[in-house]
Amino acid sequence: MKKFANVVEEFFDLYGRQAYAEALALVERSLPAFPERRTELTTWRMCMHSRLGNTSAAIQTLSDAIERSSYWWNPSALRHDPDMAAVQGDPEYQRLVSICEKRQAAALKHSKPERLVFEPPTGSGEKLPLLISFHGWGASAAIEAPHWRKLAEQGWLVALATSSRPIADGLYAWDDLEHTLAEAKKHYRALRREFPVDTKRVVVAGFSQGGGRALWMALSRAIPARGFIGIGPYLDEIDALGPTLPPNVRGLRAYLIAGGEEKDEGMFGKVEALCASRGVPFQQEIIPGIGHEYPPRFAPILRRALTFILES
Repeated sequence: MKKFANVVEEFFDLYGRQAYAEALALVERSLPAFPERRTELTTWRMCMHSRLGNTSAAIQTLSDAIERSSYWWNPSALRHDPDMAAVQGDPEYQRLVSICEKRQAAALKHSKPERLVFEPPTGSGEKLPLLISFHGWGASAAIEAPHWRKLAEQGWLVALATSSRPIADGLYAWDDLEHTLAEAKKHYRALRREFPVDTKRVVVAGFSQGGGRALWMALSRAIPARGFIGIGPYLDEIDALGPTLPPNVRGLRAYLIAGGEEKDEGMFGKVEALCASRGVPFQQEIIPGIGHEYPPRFAPILRRALTFILES
């Protein structure tokens, strides 16, 4: 069965080759298969219609989504994205963008930090190792939960955080670093109040932007973690933030997971160098045949990462 990551890869490959009709056909096939990703798919559908000159279909796609669901997309993107240039002067399109703007304002007003928690089976009452994961840009805890939740069956308390900053309907980001750190600290304190957490076995983890944020939480000791696990982590501020760290970060180990086809533009090398400069034991695992995505067989990789982190 095709995973959504495969759809993303195929879509952007077609898009990059300007094969817009084929990209649209892929979206149409994928919509019924991935209802939980309707926000992205609906937006791609609208963009491909616009690229193909199907202006009426592009506007109708947006109108249907707004009328039939809670859909909204970033209004600034709708107004300035070159993909939508064919319709940006249309009065009806502008009206629909204004609705998205109102929905965005409402979402920002009412949004708050959320987390999904997966508890291990009832045991002896001993303290629990804790893994806190942070989603990638334009995702959520619910979207990424299938990759992490089974770790609870191995005795771990697993918490998946969702940012309070929506960027589209059901999609969130960790763009503000200080705001992210504040939310992460609140999650950590709440988890310690609610569960018997073993503070000597706390791991922070994440994918893409969430991985970069988790790295900084660990290195800065915003969360006093034993380890960090990053799947394709990106920390855009790494050059500026690195010098602000103390010369030695004690008690931390780092594990980076990357796709063999991933174009990281030197980011992973910077992560390794920063860890080395602060005395943090570091290990990297390259997964052949994949790009910027979760590995298809993630569970054994996660076990190896946790073994590395806890072995000292």
